[in-house]
Amino acid sequence: MASVLSTQSIVAAMWGGAALGVSFSLVHKAFGSWGARQGGKIAKVFIELQRKSFHMIGGCIICLFYHYGIQNRWITPAYGSQAHPGADGALMPLEGGACVLAVCFTVWLIEMGRLSVPAVSRWYLRSFKGLIRQKEMDKAAGIAFFLPGSLAAFLAAEPNLAILGILFLSIGDAGASIGTAAGRIPVFTSSRMVEGSIACFSLCTGIGWFCGLAPAVAAVTAGVVTFGEVLAEIIGLDDNLVIPMLGVLGVRIAFAPQFTSMAVMMGVGLAIGVGLVGLGTVVGATTASGQGRSQQK
Repeated sequence: MASVLSTQSIVAAMWGGAALGVSFSLVHKAFGSWGARQGGKIAKVFIELQRKSFHMIGGCIICLFYHYGIQNRWITPAYGSQAHPGADGALMPLEGGACVLAVCFTVWLIEMGRLSVPAVSRWYLRSFKGLIRQKEMDKAAGIAFFLPGSLAAFLAAEPNLAILGILFLSIGDAGASIGTAAGRIPVFTSSRMVEGSIACFSLCTGIGWFCGLAPAVAAVTAGVVTFGEVLAEIIGLDDNLVIPMLGVLGVRIAFAPQFTSMAVMMGVGLAIGVGLVGLGTVVGATTASGQGRSQQK
């Protein structure tokens, strides 16, 4: 499955994504003040350009480190690898999954300090001013979900396919956020806009096709990613956590369509959910009735 992906194109997409992120940052630096004075949607677009430049550069750096680390034998792939002790008893090269997990722990410790220690919080907000959303002021920032999402992709798929899933997050989600900032048509009751979903779908389809997927496979994969992102937004999941895995699974589903089986499983899941709700209602009513009788006594 991953063999259909072109390593050369994957590398080009990683460097291209990083360059695009740098260009977003330069545009914001040059015209951000002007955009802020305009207000409205123009100001929102420039805010997202700043945020997503960091998002794209960081995501592509993770992918580049993983790719070149494996290529130069600094690390082993997280997917299906077994680390063996060297001559001196040391585990070399490093296991890729363990490396990413170590970075996760480091970021989580920083986030814990930010949320627990006022001085650390002030330093963090001063250093990353403009990158933190209002909703992240008193909870973990997106990077705390980005890294475990990337780790899940690395563990679930061959390197090229895992990297493609992370590129969907780094670049496709950036398009979704910028499209949402400029958009006008909401997706149900969520803050996501239809224009953002169209941008996400278009970018993910283009990236998949550029990296070697057939157009139909790329479109199905992009559809899974976009649909999952919208659902995650509506129910409150962090898309940084789910998009890399949606990208990996989307490619697998596109190569071996299982929509009927998935629909059956969704129906079974809904039936079980309805049954559990009914059971909970009965148990709750019984408990409330028992408490009422106890209070009367």
